[in-house]
Amino acid sequence: MRPSPYPNRRAFIMVRRNFRRFRGQSMAADHATPHFHNQPGVRSVRVGAKEFMCVGALPPFDHPHIFIDMGDAEEAICPYCSTLYIHDAALHGRSDPAECEWTPEAAA
Repeated sequence: MRPSPYPNRRAFIMVRRNFRRFRGQSMAADHATPHFHNQPGVRSVRVGAKEFMCVGALPPFDHPHIFIDMGDAEEAICPYCSTLYIHDAALHGRSDPAECEWTPEAAA
């Protein structure tokens, strides 16, 4: 008998069950971390979150979706697309300009 490639068979079965349960569902639609892009090509984007994902532009022209954490700083630059993100707490997770917010509908 050949050894199993999954030494913990019970964990493998649980992963497989969860995959079946969530298959076909978009995980991006339920994301808790805001996603922003710079499709309009503006010089800077004001955002109401210190932790967010930058996607660059809308698909298919997006770059790898990267997590940006501003920490104590008030601005951050995306290392892929060089978009300057400026924190504005009054926006409460939104962006200015508003068209820079990534939604599944914007990607379609």
